[in-house]
Amino acid sequence: MSVNMENYNSKEELEAIIEQEIDFEKLNELCEHITNAITEILTSCGLYFRIFSRVKSVESIASKLYRGKYGTLNNPKKIQDLIGLRVILYYYDDLSICRDIMERTFQMIDEWSRNFFESDEFRATKINGVFKYPAEYFNLYTKEMWSLPIDTTFETQFRTVFFEGWHEIEHDMRYKSRISDDQFWKGSEELSRMLNCILANLELSDWSLVKLFEELSYNHYKNMNWELMLKSHFRIKLEDSAHLHPDIIAIFNQDKEIAKQFYKCPRIILIRELLKLDNPVIDYNLIIKLVNNKLVKNQLIRLVCDKIDEPRDSRIYKKETLARLESNILFHLELPLLHKESRTLETEFINSCAIVYKWARFKMDPVFEDMPEEVISYKNKLPGYQLKIQYDVDDLTFHMKISYIDSKHIGTLWHIHTSIAKLDDGRLHFYHMTSKDLPRSISQKETFLKPSFLSDLSNKTGIVDVIRLGNKAVFVTDDNDYSDFYSLIKNPERKLPIIAIAQQLSEDDTNTGQKKNEEYKDGYDMNTFTINGTRLAKVIGQYSHVFMTDRALVSKFAKSFNIPEANADGCICIFWPAHTQKHFTLFTRRMILESQFDFNRFAFHDEDVYEKAFRHKLVQIIKEDNISR
Repeated sequence: MSVNMENYNSKEELEAIIEQEIDFEKLNELCEHITNAITEILTSCGLYFRIFSRVKSVESIASKLYRGKYGTLNNPKKIQDLIGLRVILYYYDDLSICRDIMERTFQMIDEWSRNFFESDEFRATKINGVFKYPAEYFNLYTKEMWSLPIDTTFETQFRTVFFEGWHEIEHDMRYKSRISDDQFWKGSEELSRMLNCILANLELSDWSLVKLFEELSYNHYKNMNWELMLKSHFRIKLEDSAHLHPDIIAIFNQDKEIAKQFYKCPRIILIRELLKLDNPVIDYNLIIKLVNNKLVKNQLIRLVCDKIDEPRDSRIYKKETLARLESNILFHLELPLLHKESRTLETEFINSCAIVYKWARFKMDPVFEDMPEEVISYKNKLPGYQLKIQYDVDDLTFHMKISYIDSKHIGTLWHIHTSIAKLDDGRLHFYHMTSKDLPRSISQKETFLKPSFLSDLSNKTGIVDVIRLGNKAVFVTDDNDYSDFYSLIKNPERKLPIIAIAQQLSEDDTNTGQKKNEEYKDGYDMNTFTINGTRLAKVIGQYSHVFMTDRALVSKFAKSFNIPEANADGCICIFWPAHTQKHFTLFTRRMILESQFDFNRFAFHDEDVYEKAFRHKLVQIIKEDNISR
């Protein structure tokens, strides 16, 4: 429910309600996440920039609301820049590049705001965009949502370094002033004209700097200075210690027309290719390789580039602050293990414990060097590290507790608790929880962390939630399969969610979509499903169920759960366990096809965006369910 700003008589009243409703400590953490994300993206493609960010102060929010421009009957709009970022670019043409990056990476609200000038008018060049908070970051904001007219968006402003100083003057003298420009300059028209001359010179400087480097690049091309040609043409941060490979220089020297194709390559092409890499170290050889693969496609260049190793960035960034700790669950699972008649319970217990113990020993051996190779009860404690294992084959009980400090993040503690034990039902049960205590002021990068031994335990012993879990989707192809599928959905003993993906009809195929086994995965063309369930199951199949339903059974599926048949074609449903008392969640084909990332790390990858975006969304839903149980 929103608050009507007309109900407040003073700015002080507004400040009190703002302080009461908004958790500024968490907002600062959210701001840091967004700032780091944009910094990482722009750094990875070598742009020259500086970035500043802030969360609006209580006083600034109150002043803005008190003026009556937000949250009133006449002006119901919301403040969109509670979090604001300012990115200063060194080159004028980087404005359009950054606009492209932001549009592809974050979910934008409305259009870019920018200045439009008359032919004889000069103002500071800048562009402003408003974007949604990425859900994975905003989930950290655990306080109840505020009722104030403030949107869950952040504003990013881009401007050039020449206009940055002017912006500070303009912000205080013009933007925050209640006096019109005509009044401000009344009687000083000559000074107003002089101001326009200053602005004209700033704009000319922006334009001239880019033209200067373009001309410089051309001169280096003519003089066959290939490294300097690349440096002045692309104008990105380079690792200068690695020189252009001699074989590439020889090819350019022999045929300047080949070099000319690299000189003519638009900067945006290289930058988009760099954005497909994971924090690359950019040098001359990498530039040649990327541009050649994307644009030039010269075979001689390709053969040389294939021999060159790409260097990696090994830098580690550390936090250096301490604060009160908060506990966060990163993974939780509690299920029976699979028992096969061909194995004794004792053998299954010993093998399962060995899998967990091997993982623990590998993790803790650098600290506790006396850990035995074989599973045994063990206890040790050192400053910052604690390990306790209780192992009893006679009673079929294994309990392990690990606590240790994070070596990279000051003030952060990890806790791991794993047990395997025979319970009253005569079955072996598995329990695991990973949690982390960290200061509120520290940005939390990991919000979910599945133990790496879980795959081995699932594959070699088996984990059961009514049926065995695995990293493969289960195909529902006939009535018998459907009966088992329906029974699992309705089973009150089930503890994990089920994701059901209904097959859709492609535009040129009216059959069931079933093909020859040697041609498609498990007999199916994955393009006839809205998302690839086999890929989804590889990620979440050990803590949820993934089913893919044949098109011939979709009508039956729709009828079973009262879904309109038009909505069932190509739909995805999440069936929650009975103990949650939650109704199933339905995503129609249209909803899936319209899906997009609010923070798209894969924006520059050549893949179906909607499929990857919605699959990512499903993974996040299941992960959040896991840590909230």
